[in-house]
Amino acid sequence: MSDRKSREGRRRRLPRRAWLHVTGLAAVLVLCTAFAAWSITAEPEEASVLRVAEPLAAGQVIGQGDVAAVAVAASEVATLGLVPVARASEVVGQVAAVPLREGTLLSVDMVGSPAVPRAGFVEVTVALADGRWPMSIQAGQSISLMAASPVAETGVWSAPGTVLAVERVESGGALVGLELPESAAAGLVTAEPASLLMVATAVDTAPATATTEERSGD
Repeated sequence: MSDRKSREGRRRRLPRRAWLHVTGLAAVLVLCTAFAAWSITAEPEEASVLRVAEPLAAGQVIGQGDVAAVAVAASEVATLGLVPVARASEVVGQVAAVPLREGTLLSVDMVGSPAVPRAGFVEVTVALADGRWPMSIQAGQSISLMAASPVAETGVWSAPGTVLAVERVESGGALVGLELPESAAAGLVTAEPASLLMVATAVDTAPATATTEERSGD
């Protein structure tokens, strides 16, 4: 009699155990589905984008060796319009729209038809003697150009600018292409050429050369 009751008891408990197994399996499936959905939608913390490996003048063709990969925060790719490494073929062979410094993070608006001089600016070329310009100067560098001027109130004319191109002369000195504010460029006419002096300034005043730490400005 007791054996019969025991067998009946085990039969009554089987549906409950089966229910627990089904419930546990369903919970596992829900967790797996949620994890898979999170894995698909979760944004990676870093992304690989292109940076400028060699200084480029506006209008210069971008070669394979002129760009390199660098990791940045994934959120900055869309915010700054950066070019992913996977799209390098869309950049190589195109021209730089603006002068680009080494280390600049490449964005889509930096590639295309040259965009200098900008509205309100002029493009000029100045001849500078050795010792009158920074030896490390390169395209995209922000500078301040100064010279003695008999018409300036202080006796010194100065203007902020951006280097467009640099050509070192074999006999000494350099020819430097510059973008200067139109309002300040007229003073260059009265400046004494032999007194021209160029100094590098903070990069955050340079146009269209934004990186993670650098931003463009007018």
